[in-house]
Amino acid sequence: MNAPLYNKLIEYHKKNRISFAMPGHKNGRGLAEDLICCDVTELDETDDLHRPREAVKEAQRLLARLYGAEKSYILTCGSTAGIQAAITAALNPGETLLAASDCHMSVINTCALSGVKLRIIPRVVDKEFLIPSGAVEIEGMLDKYSDIKAFLVTSPNYYGICADVAELADTCHSRGIPLLVDEAHGAHFIADERLPESAAPIADAVCQSAHKTLNALTGAAYLHVNGNLINRSRLESALSMFQTSSPSYGIAASADTARAELETGGGWKRAVDLAAEFKRAVSGNTKIIALENDDKTRIVLNFGAYDITGFNVSKELSEKYGIDIEMADLTNIVLIVTPSNSAEDFAVLFDALWQITRGLKRKEQPLKIEQPPVCGDIIDPKAAFFGGSEAIQFTESEDRVSCRTVTAYPPGTPIILTGEKITREAIEYISYLQNIGAEITGTENGEIEVLK
Repeated sequence: MNAPLYNKLIEYHKKNRISFAMPGHKNGRGLAEDLICCDVTELDETDDLHRPREAVKEAQRLLARLYGAEKSYILTCGSTAGIQAAITAALNPGETLLAASDCHMSVINTCALSGVKLRIIPRVVDKEFLIPSGAVEIEGMLDKYSDIKAFLVTSPNYYGICADVAELADTCHSRGIPLLVDEAHGAHFIADERLPESAAPIADAVCQSAHKTLNALTGAAYLHVNGNLINRSRLESALSMFQTSSPSYGIAASADTARAELETGGGWKRAVDLAAEFKRAVSGNTKIIALENDDKTRIVLNFGAYDITGFNVSKELSEKYGIDIEMADLTNIVLIVTPSNSAEDFAVLFDALWQITRGLKRKEQPLKIEQPPVCGDIIDPKAAFFGGSEAIQFTESEDRVSCRTVTAYPPGTPIILTGEKITREAIEYISYLQNIGAEITGTENGEIEVLK
């Protein structure tokens, strides 16, 4: 069959690789076998995801009950659709959203589409791991800028670090503005008492990617809503607007079965135990440092003591040992652990890391390269995205306004925002990342789109 993509994926599947990446079902291990027969359209017999009557309505009621939300929605276009709908429902065009600097690029893109302006809180960086910490302080920004109409935070971040969502909710609600939480990587939090508290019953809108950590097909997600600070009618209209009018019932059904599995624990106690045992083994037998984060199933391993980058570790794990990880950065690799990972997976991973690091030299000087701070001024992504643009050499774009969001993907957090003035520090940082193997989105063939 001349089907290049299909053939590539089947070839990949036959290799039986070990996955510490998303989706949570780990190459089909945790999926229900009969999901393919759920691929139907909206019929009288099957209900309608956009106009729930029976089965969909009941599935969403059970979802809200499990997470403690007032109302919940099953999504088939990922957390991106939830972010798009939440921002559109919470703010009017021309109003201002406050967001933490490690927000997902979908936040910037949604603001460009909806005409919402942005103020960004600078990130606080963990000096040892060179990653965003969970510290978020918004009172000063809210006191200084009266134009802020909502706040969006990513919690947990890609490294399994959470913000104090309850405190942020109190701060926002005392000023009458909604708190939006991108909890894409936290759909499993309710499964074990050692995991963080979910934002689902606390914040005004919370999106979760079921496919990232649960046994759900890619694209399966949840959106939870509370309180009266979100325009519910506009939210539902926005969900219909941003999601396909022909939703995948296979994806929706997998979101429903993933919820049902969570209600019985779903094997998460064992997953937390395996992750803890692995971190102890690595820390006790190598110079790799395991991050003590909030999500005990998100393993972050730091190679700062070795003369190797996280990108190189990821490449060796993939090419030599058949192990896929979720992401790498300058000094770390990130692993997603779910109940679909086995003890044998961890044994193979440990042996691979032992082989990779045992002959490495110690790093003479600690790496001190940090992502430059984002712009502190108000940003208008819509004006930049729809304004007249021209492509110029990225290395010559200093002081020009970017018409695209530039990220290292994963994790997809912005380095340069659409509507932000490009700095020399950002150019040098991105160029350095590209040279050591990072995947950069937002530039192409060495060029970037900027305002004329």
